[in-house]
Amino acid sequence: MSTARYQRDGSWAMKEAQRCLLCNDAPCLCGCPAGVNPSRFIRKIRFGDLAGAVRELKQANVLAASCSYICPCLTTCMGKCTSEKLSDPIDIIKLQRFVCDWERANGMIEPIKTTGTGTKIAVIGSGPAGLACAAELASLGHLPVIFDSAAKAGGMLSQVIPDFRLPPEVLDFEIEFIKKLGVEFNFGAQVDDVEKLFSDGFKAVFISTGAGASKDVGIAGGDKQNVWQALKFLKDAKQNADVVAVLKGKRVVVVGGGDTAIDSARVSARAGAHVTMIYRRSREDMPAYRPDISIAEEEGVEFAFRTLPRSIIGVEVAQAVKAVRVRWQGKGRGAA
Repeated sequence: MSTARYQRDGSWAMKEAQRCLLCNDAPCLCGCPAGVNPSRFIRKIRFGDLAGAVRELKQANVLAASCSYICPCLTTCMGKCTSEKLSDPIDIIKLQRFVCDWERANGMIEPIKTTGTGTKIAVIGSGPAGLACAAELASLGHLPVIFDSAAKAGGMLSQVIPDFRLPPEVLDFEIEFIKKLGVEFNFGAQVDDVEKLFSDGFKAVFISTGAGASKDVGIAGGDKQNVWQALKFLKDAKQNADVVAVLKGKRVVVVGGGDTAIDSARVSARAGAHVTMIYRRSREDMPAYRPDISIAEEEGVEFAFRTLPRSIIGVEVAQAVKAVRVRWQGKGRGAA
């Protein structure tokens, strides 16, 4: 079902929620790294309490809306759903997105204020970890202040993930909610001296400066011009239209089979490039979110499975990729 349809069709959400078995020891709970209990918010949908479902989700994960667009749910909650053994797994992630989109369309559910402790706590970095920490601290009555050298909150959510994966208005809405909790933001603020924060009255400091880094391709020629690390490419492409404009009509090779590789391929294809993804294992072994793989194909991305890059050819500028076919039997058994 298209996003537009399920956003306006509450009957779909009700029917999908009715399919949930509401397991006593719900295995879907064990698959959520954010600690969301799907059966609890789905139960509220069944009884028409969408506001309650919003509160249930936010209590566990203040970034529930953003996660509903980018979470690899088939390897977490939906991958553990009991209904998968009977028919199809409950579409937990779309039910979560439905609830969050409903709130954005009908007005923010105001946070419940807690008696303040007056304790100032500094949070360095406004990525997902920093936002979640600050929101939790504010909900406990503390006074968290986020410092970030960037001009906007969100970290990788706002700087790297393409807008077609995570609409900016979704994250913006969540940041406004976090502000209403009482979190203060200081942008363009480079923190060089943590000790000074303590002398300024902060009682604790949470450092969330990010751990995201692309894995080096590890083959000869990887240092040539026009060879990009995926995260840097996505960040540069999002902030500078000229980065992708030059790709029109060019051939682009993307090495890898995860979500970041798929995003890079789709950004390139949407810019008009001829894109080939090479992945050393089979389609079934790709760690990327299955629906995104299909969408990438619809957008013109070609796939070369069981293919291993050996070197990047060119004098100073990358001109081609030399690769070999490999035998792959799945589950860790493969040989060149």
